[in-house]
Amino acid sequence: MGLTKDKIKDWITAERVAIFFGLLSTCLIVALVIVVVHRDNLWLQLDEAKRMLDVLEEYIQSHLLTTIAERNS
Repeated sequence: MGLTKDKIKDWITAERVAIFFGLLSTCLIVALVIVVVHRDNLWLQLDEAKRMLDVLEEYIQSHLLTTIAERNS
């Protein structure tokens, strides 16, 4: 058991720990950028869907008004 601890202590050096944390921080930054870009794309898609629904609603309302006006005349 003591031999294993010594091997682990010899293997873990300041340089390897620094490399590990450097890689870890790089991965976290990349993941954060991906999440932010994806979220912005979703907001853009949501805005476009809202605009399309507004156009559809205006079309339906105008079509209903003309249909009702034609039936009443």
